[in-house]
Amino acid sequence: MRNEVTDLQPKAAGLLCYRLLDVVAIREEPQSEPTERRFFETKSPALLLSNAHGGRLVIDGRSHVLRPGSLFVCKPGCLIELTNYSGLSTELLLLEFYAFFPPDSDAAHQDDASAPMKLPFPPFAQLPSASDAGRLFGTISAGWKTGLASDRIRCEAALLELLSLALSCREQQAERALEAARMELELRYTGDITIDALAGVAGLSRFHFMRLFKERYGKGVVEYRTELRLRDAKRLLNERDGPSLGEIAERIGYTSESYFSSLFKKQTGIAPAVYQRNQKRRIAAYSWVNVGQLLALRTIPYAAPTDQYWTDYYRYRYDFEVRAPLSHQYEFNRNVLLQSQPDKIVGVGSFIPQIEQDKLKEIAPTLFLDWEEDWRSHLRRVAAFLDRDGEAEQWLARYDRAVAAARDRLTKIVGRDTLLVLAVGGRGVEVCGRRAATLLYDDLGFAEPGGIRMQEIAWSKAIDPQMLSQLHASRILVHRSRDPGSAQAWERLSRSEAWLGLPAVMSGKVHWTSDSDHFEAPLNEYAAEPLGRLLGAVPRWFGGGQ
Repeated sequence: MRNEVTDLQPKAAGLLCYRLLDVVAIREEPQSEPTERRFFETKSPALLLSNAHGGRLVIDGRSHVLRPGSLFVCKPGCLIELTNYSGLSTELLLLEFYAFFPPDSDAAHQDDASAPMKLPFPPFAQLPSASDAGRLFGTISAGWKTGLASDRIRCEAALLELLSLALSCREQQAERALEAARMELELRYTGDITIDALAGVAGLSRFHFMRLFKERYGKGVVEYRTELRLRDAKRLLNERDGPSLGEIAERIGYTSESYFSSLFKKQTGIAPAVYQRNQKRRIAAYSWVNVGQLLALRTIPYAAPTDQYWTDYYRYRYDFEVRAPLSHQYEFNRNVLLQSQPDKIVGVGSFIPQIEQDKLKEIAPTLFLDWEEDWRSHLRRVAAFLDRDGEAEQWLARYDRAVAAARDRLTKIVGRDTLLVLAVGGRGVEVCGRRAATLLYDDLGFAEPGGIRMQEIAWSKAIDPQMLSQLHASRILVHRSRDPGSAQAWERLSRSEAWLGLPAVMSGKVHWTSDSDHFEAPLNEYAAEPLGRLLGAVPRWFGGGQ
């Protein structure tokens, strides 16, 4: 067809006509073998619309994870590979279409057939609303099957809506401007580039740029630059016969070695010189909780799980050091450890079957902790295993001094009040047990609530709000979870007569937290380093300052 589109710029999108040629619904069940793949090639311009989580597309060699509302614009001859090992079904619509100039337009009479095909749309867009994606998915998949003229028109309209959504993605100038500024920062982070200069690259005011940058990348400009610099410093510290600390500081953009050392320790918890010495050994932390045990000994694991669902804390600070990410599948972990060859492996015995423990012992010396022991015993056992007994005792001495200082401050505010700790989330209301609240009960000296056998609750126990009146506590600490259902759960609880009638509520002795990693996953944070961080936050909850 002579007036079919062969080479277009984005501004031409509104001058074109579009015609839907075919619609193919693709549903892929989860695959079990990594060799299972599905290939297909587009014969004309095409859209691929995803309506579900699960699966991955590789389009002309580029990999994309599928989500509801993922939209891909493909040129003719695109090779598409579909895999699905996510455990969820994949739902895709393939919409083949062609675009052409109206016959009476000037462009329709230009002979540029030799130019390469170029669609005026970005290759990928994420629809802003999953519900809109589902609506369009349903309209097209159902309407195309009927063959009715009215349904075909609705399908054509849906095609235009999808194309417009894809184009709007390209029209988001702020996003592209921010990315340009970020790339400039990535290139010049060791220099003295200013926020004003980056705002100029983005074409935005300083205030607007700073706000949008943090919204887009999850951290401020200065924080982002610091992360880039410290990542570079870690690389240099890990080099054999690398530069001195003063040279490293200068290379990454700092004029003061002491300032660099202070900043490095604040971010990692470890001084640069100690980091350089301790990271020479490859230590594997088999489970989440083992990471916190090693960090207290100023050791960042070489191999560890990095998928902490309750926090980004560990990924943000230690992503560079964890070169061998572990999973929760025994065979996968065993293969990773065989390849990475750690010097030692630390795990928890009751978390790993005996047959798997025996296999891990063949890879490297191993320590499997007894989960019935307390966190202090865990720290001492790990320290002995790594020949760092002194490190553990020094850490515990600092911790105990900090506990004593915090207890003195809190005693002036709360005395020896009984304390009930509640977690409110999508699962309802739970009482936090002795191990979950060990810092509060065992170290800071809060008395346990009456009316409940706390020694029988290790981590948590669900409770009917109507039963709260049977628990006797002069103070209540409420942790509001970050999960989506927590707001509704708290709304129901806070308005209930059972809650409003509690003595602690009526006397104004209810305290709050919603930013505690510990109470989001107390079992996984039951280790020295996370408890040390928790200690720093507790006085604020009760009005005791830092």
